[in-house]
Amino acid sequence: GFVTGAQGNFLRTCEEEWATLMFFCDYQGPGGEGGGVEKLAIFGNKAGRTGAELKVMAAIETKIPGFFTKDCTDNVSPDDWGRDSLN
Repeated sequence: GFVTGAQGNFLRTCEEEWATLMFFCDYQGPGGEGGGVEKLAIFGNKAGRTGAELKVMAAIETKIPGFFTKDCTDNVSPDDWGRDSLN
């Protein structure tokens, strides 16, 4: 798979590194609504979920440059667990 890697190795590595449980759900297929995008469920504590999410996002961004960063602007989040971004 695109993010899962050979036999789910990438996701299993992320799960182990961040002490999370992750799996894909709600696949619409390449012709379905969302253009073949899948939702990823991540379970664990907040730090683990955030780390795993960012690692998966980085893997996607590496394979499809601009997927997350195309419309990225400078932003400072007021939330404790928000995400700041710099363009």
